[in-house]
Amino acid sequence: MAEIIEVEKKANILTRPSLPCLSSYHTVNLTAGCPHACRYCYAQSFRSYPGRGKVLFYANCLNLLLQELPRKRKKPELVYFSTACEPFAPNERILGALYGMMDLLLNHSVFLLISTKSLIPERFLQLFARHPGKVHVQVGLTTTNDRVRGLLEPNAASVAERLVTVRALTDLGVRTEARIDPLMPELTDTDESFVSLCEKLERAGVRHAAASYLFLRRANYGRLAVRFQDWSFVEMSKRLYTHTIENYCGGGTIRIVSPAYRREKYEHLQGIAADHGISLALCQCKNPDLTTACCHPRPPEQGNRTKQTSLFCEQDKE
Repeated sequence: MAEIIEVEKKANILTRPSLPCLSSYHTVNLTAGCPHACRYCYAQSFRSYPGRGKVLFYANCLNLLLQELPRKRKKPELVYFSTACEPFAPNERILGALYGMMDLLLNHSVFLLISTKSLIPERFLQLFARHPGKVHVQVGLTTTNDRVRGLLEPNAASVAERLVTVRALTDLGVRTEARIDPLMPELTDTDESFVSLCEKLERAGVRHAAASYLFLRRANYGRLAVRFQDWSFVEMSKRLYTHTIENYCGGGTIRIVSPAYRREKYEHLQGIAADHGISLALCQCKNPDLTTACCHPRPPEQGNRTKQTSLFCEQDKE
C-alpha cells in the first residue's frame, strides 16, 4: 500500500474544478496522490503529484472547511469528491476527516457528487441514507474480469466489492450510477466484456451509466505498457491512438482514439446498455469533438437530468 504522509494545506480546501462541466461547482480533494495506483491515472501529470507509492493527506482539511463555509456569501450548490484522488482511501485518519466533511456539508443541505472505485464503509452508507436526494454516487467499473481490473487498477477494490457497494447504495435509495471510464479499446469495449458488465450492473440495480475512452498523456503512457492474453496495449495504441486534442480541459495535449471509432463504439455500446435497462451518457470533457452533453448529474433543485435519446448533438453528426 501507499505511504500516507500527513501535511497541512495552506490554500482553501474547496476549489473550482478545471473540467468545464463542473467549473460552476466546488470540489474537495483530501489527498494529493491516490493509493489505487491505477496505471492510466491522469493525475500523475499534475505538479502536486507526490510520486508513486506516496499519498499526501491534508490533515487539516476538516478544520479548513469549518472555517470556509461560514465565509461563503453563497453556500456551495454541489461539492464533488473528488476530481484527482480516491475519497474513500483505506486509512482511518482520511476516512474520519472525509466523514466529518460530508456530514457537515449534508447538514448544510449541500448536494454531494461522489466518484469512487472503493468499497464504501457502512457508516457512510447510513449517512447517505439519512439525506435522501442529496447524494449521487458514481462507482467506477469497466469490466467484470477481476484479472483485467487488477492489471489496470492494482490497489482498487475488486469487481465483487464494487458491485456490493452498488447494490448497497441502490437498496438504500441513494442515487447511484456506474462510471464506465476509462474504456480500453479492444479489451473492455468488446461485446463480450460490455454485455457481461451490463448484466452485472442491471442485477445490482443500476439504471444510468457514464462512459468515456482512455486518453493518453506522456505521464501515463509508460505504465500502460501491459499485456493481457493476446491483447497488447502498446500494439493497440500504435494502431488506434492517432487523434490529438489540443488545449484539453483548458490546458495540455492528449491523444485519443479517432472520433469515428468512438462514435461507432459509443452508439453500439449505448444499444447494449439499453437492452439491460441502462441509459448511457457521454461527456464533452473527454469528447469535445463529439458532443456538448454532460455526464454529471445536476442537483435535484435544478431538475432531473433529461432522458438522453442520443449520445451526440445533431450538429456533431454533420
